[in-house]
Amino acid sequence: MPVPSRMHAQTLALAVLLAAPLAMPGSHPAAAARARQATEVSEADLARLSRGPVIRVGFPTRGREPIALPLEVYVAQVLSAEGEPNAAEGAAQSLAVAIRTYALFNAGRHQRDGYDLCDTTHCQVLRGSSAASRRAASATAGLVLSYRGAPADLYYSASCGGHTERAADVWPRVSLPYLDAVEDDVHADDATWTIERSLADVRDAMARAGVRGRRLDDVIVETRTASGRVGRVGLPGLEPASMNSNDFRLALGPTELRSTAFTVTRSGDRLTFTGRGYGHGVGMCVIGAGRRAARGETAAQILGRYYPGLPLEDVSRVVPAAPAPRAVSSSVPPRPKAAALPAPPALPEPKAPPLIRALVPVGSRIAAGELERLADEAQTRLAARLAVAAAPLTIRLHASLEGFRRATGQPWWASAQVRGREIDLAPAAALDQRDGLERAVARAVAEALVAPVFDDRHAWVRVGASRFFTSDGHPAVEGRIRCPADIELTGALSAAAQREAEARAEACFAQAFRRAADWRAIR
Repeated sequence: MPVPSRMHAQTLALAVLLAAPLAMPGSHPAAAARARQATEVSEADLARLSRGPVIRVGFPTRGREPIALPLEVYVAQVLSAEGEPNAAEGAAQSLAVAIRTYALFNAGRHQRDGYDLCDTTHCQVLRGSSAASRRAASATAGLVLSYRGAPADLYYSASCGGHTERAADVWPRVSLPYLDAVEDDVHADDATWTIERSLADVRDAMARAGVRGRRLDDVIVETRTASGRVGRVGLPGLEPASMNSNDFRLALGPTELRSTAFTVTRSGDRLTFTGRGYGHGVGMCVIGAGRRAARGETAAQILGRYYPGLPLEDVSRVVPAAPAPRAVSSSVPPRPKAAALPAPPALPEPKAPPLIRALVPVGSRIAAGELERLADEAQTRLAARLAVAAAPLTIRLHASLEGFRRATGQPWWASAQVRGREIDLAPAAALDQRDGLERAVARAVAEALVAPVFDDRHAWVRVGASRFFTSDGHPAVEGRIRCPADIELTGALSAAAQREAEARAEACFAQAFRRAADWRAIR
């Protein structure tokens, strides 16, 4: 039997710590108080314990400069904000692991803004650490949940209401085996919540989200997911007349419609929504974890309940360490002053930076070189056709749809986002199920090339051009076509609506191109 490495032994020790109770049952209260005082942890202690990367935190709504926090200090501050007050140690420790894992998976989410993560619900909320949050961070220091050798892409919510939700039912096509719908049997006494809205109120909320139509006839539950939550909501009288329940919840207001575990009844023009839980329901349930810990479950048991199959690993096993600087030997004798120095060798001419730079996730089936080749071929072909100069481009292929969605703000059905000379692509597996990686790359490159010309025009001109110049065959155009409004392309509420709007954009561009002497003149 091979001897475990020191790192592996450390991981096992941490796992044992999580699995072990923190105090023996029946211990004297005074002794327990003295034990807590003996284990008081400061943020300076946490900084010394931190082995992972420093987390750069931005404050987009507060006007403060970003700050850099050691990983364990960051975990303690988030736990103080996101955790349940006065939760048992097992719950605090399990959430600390989830917070740390989330931070490492999403590090760099706000790279373009100059920091890693923000302090809002878009990422994770922070506040001053407490003694309890520092103890939990210290007790689990360096421990993360891993998936395929890297920090797992995971989530947690306030209360699942008795059943967690499958990730793919909230964010379609996000399919992760450890984020399935599981029963949470500690919510039997949860009170239901109720809100009332008029049909006009709901119609106005949908209009603000870009849904068209002057009259809403009803709100109907069309489907339910495996957890019993609403899957799709029918909106007869509006266009589109059906939408994903999570989009509906966000449009109506997530603090109003607290979860998608609801029923809806109608009386006249009044709608009553009655539901359970708070949040999207995916992954760990913070309220449920607190109740599980209170009845004696350890952090390891809680994590295994909400994230089945994910192993606990030390951060050093799943986050590559930065290479150490090469040491300079102090034993090299000084060069004699009188020594004649030979002429330095002629240096080669510096190479021009490559036009295409591809960034791919670790373990990607598409190598960076292959992605660069596809983009370079597309750019060479399109630049010649459009009579424009090729330009440097950076292309990022994302590892997961949720990672792509978070980095770009695009919905799950989007294949790419183009901002200036930077292109973000959805994961290769998702693109394979759509029009293919090669087509997605070509369209994104085309959009990057035409965007400077069309910067002051409606979105359909840019989108239509990118599709038109990369299509194998052009759409048949007969009669007048209603070109899509900008909101139809930038704020579509479903994949079908997005595809329909893009098809009309291409048809509009094709029609205009037949009349124009130069594609640059199309408006």
